[in-house]
Amino acid sequence: MEEREEVRELRNAFYEKYFQDLAEAQSGNKITTYVTGYLPSEILLAMDIFPFYPEAHASVGCAFNPAEEVDKLCRSAEIAGISRDLCAFSTCALGSMHAYPETNGGMPRPTFLISSAYTCGIHVLWWELMQYYYQVPHFIIDGPVLCADYEPRHIEFFISQIKELISFLEEQTKSRLDPDRFRRAIELSESASWYFSEILELRKTIPSPISFRQLTVEMFPIVTFPGAEETTNFYRALYEEVREKAERKISVAPREEFRLIWDNIPIFHDLDLIDYFESQGMVFVYETFFKEYWSKRLDPAHPFESLAKKYLSGWTNRRLERKIEIIEEAVESHAVDGIVVFQNKGCRAYSTGQLDVAMSLQERKGIPHLIFEGNMADPGGHDRNKVREMVDMFKDVLKSRKAGRKNG
Repeated sequence: MEEREEVRELRNAFYEKYFQDLAEAQSGNKITTYVTGYLPSEILLAMDIFPFYPEAHASVGCAFNPAEEVDKLCRSAEIAGISRDLCAFSTCALGSMHAYPETNGGMPRPTFLISSAYTCGIHVLWWELMQYYYQVPHFIIDGPVLCADYEPRHIEFFISQIKELISFLEEQTKSRLDPDRFRRAIELSESASWYFSEILELRKTIPSPISFRQLTVEMFPIVTFPGAEETTNFYRALYEEVREKAERKISVAPREEFRLIWDNIPIFHDLDLIDYFESQGMVFVYETFFKEYWSKRLDPAHPFESLAKKYLSGWTNRRLERKIEIIEEAVESHAVDGIVVFQNKGCRAYSTGQLDVAMSLQERKGIPHLIFEGNMADPGGHDRNKVREMVDMFKDVLKSRKAGRKNG
């Protein structure tokens, strides 16, 4: 089934808007902030502030540039005193600043910076390096690192942080947050989240109608502009297309023999690995990265409370027991045959507890796992052939398990 013209047009409309805003930011004609990957950017869009994501910049650079170029960025970061053992997105983004100072590595100069202290241990330190580099104000939005599910006191605290953020933005921009624009941004973000969530739900269908690789590319609008009209329009059209594929039983692979979970962030410099899995009849139908971040719902009637619930419930802020419960539920709901555990040296926060999850699935559900190490954004040391050999061996394990279940 060919892509619908409406999907193509609305995707183009989103990117036309995004790159128009980016061009204005790069020319200094738009208030711009660098933001970490999981904070209430709906507020920024409501105040006509361009939210630039260095993490998204790094991931796009890794996905669409040769490995040699990405390695150059990482080496430039090392020369500047930034270890490659830290967050791989940080080394790529900071490396681009140092490798190409005349263009700032393709990033617009920020008016101010906003970081978060509740999803990643490196975010604040990374942003402090950029504060030193740019000499601009830096706001840190704090939040509890949860040992269990959030409680009313956690929500109340985060709401207070959101309101402090708004005060900071109003001071920096010399303008007030318009209640109507804020409400509209929340409504649009909720609609986009609903469509994205429903797209993920359609992957329960056998065969799966949309691939891990396509979702990796298509998540950009909801990550960067969650409260924009263009984002909602695009996901509405994409949802309708994926729903039609599900109804017509159109598969993303030549055959869907095994259904898998991917646990961690995608390997942006080797997205071809997903294609290799699919060529072997192994299709990813659930990823913690998409479900536990970008499909969170909002309640326009309670904007501050729902923003707090959304941004405090990311995967890295979940207790281990809850992670196991979530993935066990996905095994049942998505008819999963195995899990691929990507031990991501480029994001240690995300990788914490992965082996416990995999072993629990093996013991309690009989779900086999493939475990391999790598880096989401730094291609150094990545052996593409070796990883594919491991995929082939994992397929043999899945085939043996399938044959055993038939004989049993």
